[in-house]
Amino acid sequence: MSLSIPSITQDQNSETSSSKATSFYGRLERPNIGKVTFGKYEFEPWFGNPAYFNPYEGVPDMLGYEYSNMTAADPLLRKRLKSYSSRECFIDHLFVCEYCFKYSIDENEMSQHWEVCQYHRENPNIGTMVYYDCKKKHIIREVRGYEALLFCQNLCLFGKLFLDDKSVYFNIDHFNFYVFYAKDGERDYIPMGFFSKEMIAYDPTTNLACICVFPPFQRRHIGHMLIEFSYALAQLTQESSGPEIPLSPFGKVSYLNFWSKQLAKVLTQRRSKTFTLEELSKATGYRKEDILYTLEHMEVLVQKLNGYVTFSNEKLQEWATSTNFDADKQQPLLDTTSFYL
Repeated sequence: MSLSIPSITQDQNSETSSSKATSFYGRLERPNIGKVTFGKYEFEPWFGNPAYFNPYEGVPDMLGYEYSNMTAADPLLRKRLKSYSSRECFIDHLFVCEYCFKYSIDENEMSQHWEVCQYHRENPNIGTMVYYDCKKKHIIREVRGYEALLFCQNLCLFGKLFLDDKSVYFNIDHFNFYVFYAKDGERDYIPMGFFSKEMIAYDPTTNLACICVFPPFQRRHIGHMLIEFSYALAQLTQESSGPEIPLSPFGKVSYLNFWSKQLAKVLTQRRSKTFTLEELSKATGYRKEDILYTLEHMEVLVQKLNGYVTFSNEKLQEWATSTNFDADKQQPLLDTTSFYL
């Protein structure tokens, strides 16, 4: 695949299959990109991402797609013995397209690409629309990795800047990506976050592999909305599900916050104060182990003298008071009439 601007062409069929290249795409102790421009926003990455760079010979800090362009222009370069460098690359500024996630270190090139980007349109057209809330102007589109390979690869590369433990960049054929779009002011719909789901997961109850909301759009409840959608999607085929474990530190905070509020609402509205984990699992769609983990986190379980562990409604009230929880204010973020599943 290529852009209309040859100098910014990105070819996914590069040297990434070698074991040395794979080792290069590991974790870094600090960010290796100074700042990122994403549409009208400029911000600093949270983590390093060596996968943006070419790990082989070339000019210092050459981006991967630039190396592919160079070898494409001169086939003789492909026959040369590639030397692998383990040094840490760094660039001051990365420009990323807010529609397709292609990237460049040249602002002029990115401006030219932005004008001709095939995804630069009023309404997103990639993948399949699976959710559309016309009142809130929210859209979720399902993008299959094997159908939109370059888009998903670049999406993963961008997400790595904010996910320390993300390791999948190129082998994304068996992943589906659920991209959240919304209008930013009066502008077009733009992607603000996503979650991925492995279609052939080792654990069949896994409904989400990784989730990321881009920094400019955080604190808008997008993360909770995507988590809620992942459960709604999974409930079409199974009774209970949950995210891939172990959770990252940020993921743990997000899920415990989500699970706690949802379980507190269910427990508060139950007439009977006795229940089993199986009953809670059927009522919420959450895995029993996730429910138990959350109840322990909320400190609403007490151990009796006989060794049995029971739920304490008094402890739940203490938790609600300490967190300013109000069950009546906990409204679903998803509109069930907006699903296209």
